[in-house]
Amino acid sequence: MGANAMWQWNEFISPLTRRFNLYVPDLLFFGESHTSKPDRTESFQAQCVAALMEAHGVRRMNVVGVSYGGFVGYSLAALFPERVEKVVLCCAGVCLEDKDMEDGLFVVKNIDEAAMILIPQTPEKMKQLVKLTFVKPFKVMPACFLTDFIDVSGFSSL
Repeated sequence: MGANAMWQWNEFISPLTRRFNLYVPDLLFFGESHTSKPDRTESFQAQCVAALMEAHGVRRMNVVGVSYGGFVGYSLAALFPERVEKVVLCCAGVCLEDKDMEDGLFVVKNIDEAAMILIPQTPEKMKQLVKLTFVKPFKVMPACFLTDFIDVSGFSSL
């Protein structure tokens, strides 16, 4: 699920269809979908997705949501726990609160500092990114592996 699902998922659909039955809905007000109802909440979007899946005869599902789609996926699981088996949320700060930011969760001074972390140029910055990204970061990350990863990923040319 995503705001403009086909744009976000198009390159992954074909390989995944070999093992899964996929439904990739554009959320309302994205792509060419619309409604006359004034509701714009994640729970409204989740209810719409649930109704769509019901119309297709899908009773249980796994949900993957990116960005705003993650908020909708979270709402779908919260509203319909009997219908959602697993949820994967990507790039969605669903439970993030202002207090978390005030307490120092990923505080950066400016955009340059954020870019240095998000587009690592050194093994040290790559370790910092991994630590911020994973719940259980790798304990051992050799600098030679990280340097190669930075070079191969194209980070070093940015």
